Amino acid sequence: MKKQENPNKSELIKYSFYNYIGAFIGVFSNLFIYSTNQQFLGILRYIESLAYVIWPLILMGASASLINFSPKLKLEYNVKLFSYAILTILRNSFFAFCILYIGFDYFSEFFKLDYIYLPVLLALLLACIDLLKKQLTIQSIIAFPSVLDNLMPKIILPTIFIMYYYDFIDYHITGLSIYITSFFLLLLVLLFYGYRRKSFSFTIKTKSFFDVVSKKEYFNYSFFALAGSLGYLFVFKLDTLMIPNLISFKANGVYSIATVAASVIFIPARGMFSLYAPLVSKLIKNNKLTDLNVLYKDVAKTLLFLGLLIYSAIFLGIENLFQIMPAKEVLLQTVSVIFIIGLTSVFNMATGFNSEIINFSKYYKFNLIALGVLTFLNLICNYVFILYFNWGIEGAALASFLSIIIYNSFKVVFIYIRMGLLPFDYKFLKLLLVQVALISFFSFLPELSNPYLNFAYKVVGVLSAQLYIIYKSEWVVSYNSICDKYFN
Repeated sequence: MKKQENPNKSELIKYSFYNYIGAFIGVFSNLFIYSTNQQFLGILRYIESLAYVIWPLILMGASASLINFSPKLKLEYNVKLFSYAILTILRNSFFAFCILYIGFDYFSEFFKLDYIYLPVLLALLLACIDLLKKQLTIQSIIAFPSVLDNLMPKIILPTIFIMYYYDFIDYHITGLSIYITSFFLLLLVLLFYGYRRKSFSFTIKTKSFFDVVSKKEYFNYSFFALAGSLGYLFVFKLDTLMIPNLISFKANGVYSIATVAASVIFIPARGMFSLYAPLVSKLIKNNKLTDLNVLYKDVAKTLLFLGLLIYSAIFLGIENLFQIMPAKEVLLQTVSVIFIIGLTSVFNMATGFNSEIINFSKYYKFNLIALGVLTFLNLICNYVFILYFNWGIEGAALASFLSIIIYNSFKVVFIYIRMGLLPFDYKFLKLLLVQVALISFFSFLPELSNPYLNFAYKVVGVLSAQLYIIYKSEWVVSYNSICDKYFN
């Protein structure tokens, strides 16, 4: 099992490329395929959300602990750490299915779902996949797992909808079973890939691992990582858990279409956070806070630039694009939600990898407090905006937006007070003002009667202006270095 220290930026480029292919498939499917069966889409996303909440309980912080403890361990003990994580998943999965078997009727009624075993099965597969991906991430391998993660389910799901449309399958359970099977296949391919690269090694003799890492230290960290992961996923999936109960499965399907369309904004962030997580952990363990602060600022500026770049194209072009789509009546319902969720993603990106810094520092317990506040706030906002103000899916999106702003602001202030690290500088502010000004300028330009031409001149114009001005300003070092490398 090999270890690699430094992030491989070519992996990041490949990761982003594969993710955008997956995003393109996802957006295309949303525009042309998923809108044909919003009810099934709503049920599917509800099952996914339940699985994402169960998933941390099966992992018990094992994948986060893998990233946290790996930098200070020799190869022998890394094997034992990885093996112990696998055994943790197997043990917890057994208990989860036992609990489900005993309380099957109760859980089915409480969650309003006849096939309640499917979220648990999906959670088990997601836990295994996440652990294998984390092990590959330690070696700076993120591109190939991304291909599988983004392409396989996103090819299978549209296929299922097409099968529904042409009456090849009749029941929701059949389509859901096919979809979950795709994750099982993904797991098998990851296993095969990892063993071929000698990235995975397993032993049942894991007891000596606790000779170098105390049980108290490991379980303490794992518990708070579990709480953090559970809180994080619960918060970010809270809207799709509440919409079916407060509105309908169909509304959840419409909301899902909007979230997928907006999710393309966050793709660069997922790649950078995954790739830099081991390095962040190492810098903190070696107390190199000055280097970490430089990286923190650089990543924040890069992600702000990319986030606003993608958001500008969506903000100025999405409505014109939907006007020419076959399912425009459904899609136009999602525009306001896309704008709100898009801004949520941009703000999340602009604050850099603050979660990773806290997770790998001695202050990791703070994430539990922050997530507790966020969960409570998001829950209250969802009830108020959906039930009291009757804002529907826009209310759910707004609840997430306000919660994330408070959540990330809370973390940025905490990191600055405790560690003296800050993702913002004068270049960050200049970058923000210039991009917002350009987006505002192009939004006030006259509308053309032809939606194709309107889309083209506004979107191409705002993208070109940002790319040129930001390059000339040299505010985003990583962007300039890539341009100089590939275009000069």
